[in-house]
Amino acid sequence: MRRMLVWMFGAGLFVASCSGSGAGTDTPATDLVQSTTMATTTTTTAAATTTTEASTTTAPTTTTTVPTTTTAPSPTTTAPTTTTTVGGAVEVNNHGIQAGATWVYFGFDDEDAIAAMTAVLGSPTHDTGWIDAFSSPYGVCPGPVVHGVEWDSFTALFTQAETDFWAVGVPHFYAYLYTDGEAPAGITTSEGVAIGDTLGVLEAAYPGEITVVESFFDPTIGSWSYRPAPWTGMWGYADGLTPDALITSINGGRGCGE
Repeated sequence: MRRMLVWMFGAGLFVASCSGSGAGTDTPATDLVQSTTMATTTTTTAAATTTTEASTTTAPTTTTTVPTTTTAPSPTTTAPTTTTTVGGAVEVNNHGIQAGATWVYFGFDDEDAIAAMTAVLGSPTHDTGWIDAFSSPYGVCPGPVVHGVEWDSFTALFTQAETDFWAVGVPHFYAYLYTDGEAPAGITTSEGVAIGDTLGVLEAAYPGEITVVESFFDPTIGSWSYRPAPWTGMWGYADGLTPDALITSINGGRGCGE
């Protein structure tokens, strides 16, 4: 288009000069030559500019860099290394038990709770069935009956009494006792504390939330508690009161009296 405009412009100048001389004006012949020369000069310039447009043909060479993106998928090959194993451990806290993938909270149905813990810990080593709550091996428990299911030194307790967890007459999970002795592997608190760890480890796992006092039964024994409440909480005993004393029990829920 630029080429056509220049040529038209040059032709216009040439026609204007010719029409002027035909009308009888005193236009010198040299002016006609100059006008013609100018038109001719302009056309040669226009031709020069057309050669620069041809230089744009080098642009497609930049497309050769596109195939370099084929290296992007390689990082995804590391993804399978992030997989983890789920289940197989029991974690206790002040609200209940995490048995593998099942959350067994205080108030959980008794049969469902036993099934969930058995799936992780194996068959119980002892099952009391429903027995008199006031003469049980666990002390005086909420009556009239109590049911204890044991996996060596780890015990889950069930009651039909009214608790903050459920109404009277409904069998439900209300406490656990984890005492020193042989117990299934992998039982810890939610923060990784287990029987045999020190009070110092316990206090570091729950900073500012562990209280240690002398036991009511023996002043040489430490009694510790975490967020205690009338019907819930987590507590236990240690073989002393100093940070290096060893934890001998971890209990939760509503305990039984002596």
